[in-house]
Amino acid sequence: MKSTAINPKKFNLFSGFRPSPRFVRGVDLAGQWAAPIMIVIVLISAAIYAPAFFNPINLKTVAIQVAVLGVVTVGQTLVLLNRSIDMSVSAVLALGAVIVVQTEGGGSIVSSLLLAIAIAALIGLANGFLVAKRHVPPFVATFGMLVFVGGARLAYTKGQASGTVPDLLRSISIETIGPIPAALIVFLIVNIIVIFTLRFTRFGRWVYAVGGNPGAARYAGINVDWVLISAHIVCSVLAILGGLLLSGYIGYVDLRMGADYNMNSIAAAIVGGTTFTGGRGNMFGTAAGVTLLIMLLNLVVVLGLSIHWQFAMQGTVLVLATALQGFRQFLLSR
Repeated sequence: MKSTAINPKKFNLFSGFRPSPRFVRGVDLAGQWAAPIMIVIVLISAAIYAPAFFNPINLKTVAIQVAVLGVVTVGQTLVLLNRSIDMSVSAVLALGAVIVVQTEGGGSIVSSLLLAIAIAALIGLANGFLVAKRHVPPFVATFGMLVFVGGARLAYTKGQASGTVPDLLRSISIETIGPIPAALIVFLIVNIIVIFTLRFTRFGRWVYAVGGNPGAARYAGINVDWVLISAHIVCSVLAILGGLLLSGYIGYVDLRMGADYNMNSIAAAIVGGTTFTGGRGNMFGTAAGVTLLIMLLNLVVVLGLSIHWQFAMQGTVLVLATALQGFRQFLLSR
């Protein structure tokens, strides 16, 4: 009897597609340099159509927003490099701000900060344990943590906005050192530390090895679970730091604080060249992706467009960046 089995290759539209090495290199470079190139294009467009963008006050606002999102996205990038994702960063971000604001009055700000960092580390540990040890899909594990932490925050605050932000956080978030906002310096320090770690330490090499091929990394003797759990812990701690900068910048803590940082941190990392499949990406690209996304969102405000256009912009950037990185990965695998 003649076999009726379907040959998948026969129905694969790209089965005969063999791109030239030059074409593959071109697309790979486009994926790596898309964000810096787009930044230049946006700056030129702003100079023509929205000169108010270059107002010193607006530029300071952009720099602070880049710093806040940048700190969070560095952690998200570290997780993505390990083939994972963290959907709980927005809840952790807000929780840290609530803890510091509500406990600082009863003690020193240092003890409040240490408490917030400890809780963030526990949340990251739980995320990493669920993903690495219990093999729960990262999206499911961290989305569950998002709901849990958000509910705990609502129960703790009873649904009310929190109190006054400590003066130290206000100063770090809005003051400048020379012409540079202090918050931006914090982001640069965090980014430099992580860049050094990824490029010059054994842990950094392990991150790329685990993201590139977890099975091979495990076979080579790398503690894959430990690397993944560590990445989630760092991500949660950096989310707390981002929340502190954000609360200091806006001057208060409310129930919707940081709600869009999940999608924005993922979008910025992907725009910067990090892939969902792990093992590819760097913090230079992340910084460029964050800068591009914040510039685009700020231009919506400068141009006087409806706030709804910001959501459309976020979705468009994420879809286009994901499509480009997906096509880039497809070509590199041929």
